[in-house]
Amino acid sequence: MNGAGYVSNRLAQLSERFASARQSDRDRYGRFFTALGARMEGARAADRELDRLRARRFNALDYLRKDELGLSRIIADLLDPDGSHGQGVCFLERFRSLVGPNRWPADGAVRCEDFDIKVVRERKTDGGGFLDISVELRLPGRGSACVVFENKPFAADGKNQIADYLKFLRCYYGTRFLLIYLSGHGGMPSEFALPKGVCTDGLAIMPFCPRETAGDDKGNLALRLSFSLSDWLRECRQICEAERLRWFLREFETFCHNTFGGIMMTMIEQKELKNFILESDDNVLTAIAVVESWPTIRNEVVRQFLGVLRDRIDANLDTVDDIHVCSGFDGVKFKKKNGIWAFRKEWNEASSPVPLICLNHEQEAKKWYVGVYMDSEAKEVKDRGLEERLRGSLGQNKLSLGGKFDDAALLWYRYLEEHQDWSTLLARLHKEVEDQKGELTDYFSRQFVETAKLVIPIIDKVLGNFD
Repeated sequence: MNGAGYVSNRLAQLSERFASARQSDRDRYGRFFTALGARMEGARAADRELDRLRARRFNALDYLRKDELGLSRIIADLLDPDGSHGQGVCFLERFRSLVGPNRWPADGAVRCEDFDIKVVRERKTDGGGFLDISVELRLPGRGSACVVFENKPFAADGKNQIADYLKFLRCYYGTRFLLIYLSGHGGMPSEFALPKGVCTDGLAIMPFCPRETAGDDKGNLALRLSFSLSDWLRECRQICEAERLRWFLREFETFCHNTFGGIMMTMIEQKELKNFILESDDNVLTAIAVVESWPTIRNEVVRQFLGVLRDRIDANLDTVDDIHVCSGFDGVKFKKKNGIWAFRKEWNEASSPVPLICLNHEQEAKKWYVGVYMDSEAKEVKDRGLEERLRGSLGQNKLSLGGKFDDAALLWYRYLEEHQDWSTLLARLHKEVEDQKGELTDYFSRQFVETAKLVIPIIDKVLGNFD
């Protein structure tokens, strides 16, 4: 056999071996998911039986108001000795013991029941802001102290919001205050709300449920309280004397874990999944392969779906002159050019930078919203009243306003009411990419187009300087 024939034969053998290996991998993955699917279905069947007997998935808060105002109302009432819970000062006293004497702003030698306590929601500051929850503790002849909660379960931070609140509290209470930043992500306020160099004395960070310390938050451990909101709820439940209230506290605690703890499976499902993966080295290796490939698969499917969605939106906005619709996705949190964004050529000529209508997200393909943003340095356009016009015209639609992500300022936004987590919808998104249509395409395009049709006249008027 000549040299060329030998090389050709060897390449053919290698190609055959690679094809065989690829087929072996596909077969292994197929067996893995088939067996896992059967095991998980068994776990879910057991869950369904327990649900029938115990209604474990039922949560009272699913039927209540769960936005920032709704959660603040519950927390404030539990902290209030005169609250409807009827347990007096014991919940506030337990909160004080968890905070610890070194951080509690009032006299630690005085019991909470000896203070005159005033709990206020939406307390207005001198700068026009509102403290979500203010617990003021007063003693005759002594300076008052205050514990404040800035409740951020879902909404983004406002510009200089935390810095302004710290300044307000120092003015009124000196060092006798504690500002607790209670957030869904469990980390620090953004630099948009708390610029670098601002004094953080009196600031504390608390999550809704126990979380791993984020990599970029490790330098702020001194600000972190040693407990979460759900830890306090559990402690309150243990000392509560009313069975009805113990039930509600358990529901609230479960809600915190399910909503902010990233828990998508029941304990039975988690246990079954763990047992299955650890049954063999082959299962472990396959699970690792799935975990490592997941971000790439998710990002590609979401990017392709956004392309289909962009084309649908572009077609549905054909009545708007000179509208440009773009899309992109790389999975990075708070990335300005993730999602869909649209603008008119006239805006680009009238303003630099240009306002953009967006469909964007807060996490990796999660917590999607529609809104309007522009670079935070665009002070001229903001001075011309665009942000105020948007809020004044659209604030009645139950919108969360303000916020920031990456280097762009959100002038206005609202979260989508349905389908906020695209990770769990990936198979449906992929199907609609193939079909170029579907229920999700209809829903998201309608949300964007309806928003655009409300927003475009407002931007036109401001940038055109119409009265």
